[in-house]
Amino acid sequence: MSDMEHETYYLLMMGALDDDLDAEQAERLQTHLRLCPPCQREWHALTAIDRLLREAPMLMPAAGFAQRALTRLPDRRHRAWLLAGMYLVLLLSGALPVLAGTWLVTQYGVLVQEPGVLGTLLRALAHTAEVIGTVVAALLTSAGRFVLENPPILG
Repeated sequence: MSDMEHETYYLLMMGALDDDLDAEQAERLQTHLRLCPPCQREWHALTAIDRLLREAPMLMPAAGFAQRALTRLPDRRHRAWLLAGMYLVLLLSGALPVLAGTWLVTQYGVLVQEPGVLGTLLRALAHTAEVIGTVVAALLTSAGRFVLENPPILG
């Protein structure tokens, strides 16, 4: 007998345990069990397990279990606000280098008047602006996704 046929009889065994077989299916299963020792052993094991589970006493949780379990769950709204705050800090920290650069230019403007220094500084500033733009875009995209995935943040 093929594994596929045994699978069919295994499904019939499951149906029999759940009292879901009609008379023809039940007879087919009983006939097969008389002729197939491996399925007969499987059926005896399944019925023994089923009997043990049905006879086991039903345990009830202790009083107040549900309430204690619910109070231990993390507060999702608190977590969402914390993450939103972290994104805001990261966004603002992206503006900090721009402010520092502006301050440096005002403090050391005399050096900028040198032709070689000015070209190098402008290339460095352009690269820095590109990096800052990428970081800000990534932070705004992440913040937008975060807000979309966590609507309770907006109320």
